[in-house]
Amino acid sequence: MDLSVVVVTYNSEKYVHNCLSSIGRAARNLDHELWVVDNHSTDRTLEILRRSPDSLGLIKNRENVGFARAVNQGLRRSSGDFCLLINPDSAIHSDSLEPLIHFMRSRPQIGVCGCKLCNHDGSLQYSKGSFPTLFSTLWRIILPGRMRKYHFLGYNGIHTCDWVTGAFMVIRKPLLEKLGYFDENYFIYYEDVDFCLKARKAGVETCYFPPVITYHFNPHALSNGNPGVAREIRKSRLYYFQKNQTRISHSILSFLTRHVEERFFEGNPLV
Repeated sequence: MDLSVVVVTYNSEKYVHNCLSSIGRAARNLDHELWVVDNHSTDRTLEILRRSPDSLGLIKNRENVGFARAVNQGLRRSSGDFCLLINPDSAIHSDSLEPLIHFMRSRPQIGVCGCKLCNHDGSLQYSKGSFPTLFSTLWRIILPGRMRKYHFLGYNGIHTCDWVTGAFMVIRKPLLEKLGYFDENYFIYYEDVDFCLKARKAGVETCYFPPVITYHFNPHALSNGNPGVAREIRKSRLYYFQKNQTRISHSILSFLTRHVEERFFEGNPLV
């Protein structure tokens, strides 16, 4: 099988039908399968999934287990040579995913690949970045919230980069098995950055591939003004630093998070 697609849903009734339809169209010339993992939606998401004309495997969680754990549930059941993670509030704009799969097949050193993401109005959406350090995290405080984590230049041509967002991420299945899938200590955010870093340490490249275009309609829905989600994002960021940066960097960031960020930026984490 060429491709396994994994979608994690949580109260996604507004977007999920459009997402699944776009996947069916873009993957129609590839031998593919679709897995949907629902994180205990309380809206009409499950009803829409049951009525979907697309053939899909549905995994229903009894609680919201977070993105990393949920996506691993789908990935472990996947049998494709490549696995596509795509957010339910996204729709693939390009007619086919074949160019991306052919590109990765021709370059075995590339294990992870993203595409060009756009906002609902067709404007560019930032979707890749550099591995965060203490210095980069602190100086980016001066930037608008939606730019703090990402590159804001260099979105025109195909090139390697440190990481691409899990909103649209294609990964070789053997790489997932080699690296042990996503780290489930992350509830939300930074699991994609962490996985790309593991791939880099294993000698595998991550690539940005703009010939394939996807619309991502509501990229900041969870984090906007939600103190609970803001705390989870900070928790994930601190865990990333604890796992991947020096002890002193983690200690400094932990201090600043507790005594500055949580006090003055409660609903707006400096991701």
